[in-house]
Amino acid sequence: MKVAGNPVGAPREDRPAQRSGIIHVLIALGTMLALSLAVWFFRIPNPNIILMTGLVLFTSVYGFGAGFACSAVIVAYSMFFFSENNSWVEYSAVNLQKMAVIALGALVNTLLIGNLKRKQTHATRQLTEMNRLLRTDNHTLEEASLTDALTGVRNRFGLRRDYGQFENRYVHVMMMDLDNFKRINDTYGHAVGDYILKKAGQALSQAFGANNCYRYGGDEFLIICVDMDRDVFPDRLNTLKQSLTGIYLNDKHLPARFSAGYVYGDCEFSHDLRLMIHQADHNLYEAKEQGRDRWVGGPFSRSDAAGFERDDRARERRAVDLNDLFPT
Repeated sequence: MKVAGNPVGAPREDRPAQRSGIIHVLIALGTMLALSLAVWFFRIPNPNIILMTGLVLFTSVYGFGAGFACSAVIVAYSMFFFSENNSWVEYSAVNLQKMAVIALGALVNTLLIGNLKRKQTHATRQLTEMNRLLRTDNHTLEEASLTDALTGVRNRFGLRRDYGQFENRYVHVMMMDLDNFKRINDTYGHAVGDYILKKAGQALSQAFGANNCYRYGGDEFLIICVDMDRDVFPDRLNTLKQSLTGIYLNDKHLPARFSAGYVYGDCEFSHDLRLMIHQADHNLYEAKEQGRDRWVGGPFSRSDAAGFERDDRARERRAVDLNDLFPT
């Protein structure tokens, strides 16, 4: 009969740590044995000072296991060194005292340094986990700052960050807004208007991907798709249209229609994207003039777009002049 759960023994994720601990103990044990043979062979005076140094070193690096292994070697070497004729069993009273002091010193050093090592390891793990949580929180905050909370697509900050990635790419750039959205707000209230904007963001994300869509302001959206086939883009627009006409709230049908203008072509320079937005915006106004609930698209023309940009700037200057004449 099969039994669910971990097999008897340590959890699987703890086994590498256990194997690593055993390896560390064997390294410390082997090194201390070699060091013991060296100090004996070369008749080094006060050998326990050297062996204690090894104990401190391995305990501080590897922890308790290595420390106790080193202590065992030191005690064994002391039994050999201080016994009569290296017999391991016969000792003078003075040498027994020396052995007791050495054994006690090895134990105290192991416990003290091993405890410090354990605290350091625990603190390092806590710091690593805090750094991981901090990176996660920073990523979450960054995404929140770049994402429109209502619609779930990128906001203008996101557009500003992504601006450079469209250079030297073939792109589709589209400006769209919801038809008669002010009437929806006036008729049903802003809560329903926000609901439709949220549904619009979901539909855009489904059709083009949330990272390719930006809420430009109010009910206006900007879509930038990289390396999309020219024949595919209209199909995505049809998908968007079907999604927006199928909006319901409490069994009430709230179809949302949109007008859009788009351009496609090579965005060779960073300023080209600005020009493409102006040309797409011009095509959007053409779609509105043709009766709304449609889209107008075409290839990018740098000269035409530059003219649209100059016209937009002229309109902005006239608007500023009017505001100066008739302040609100």
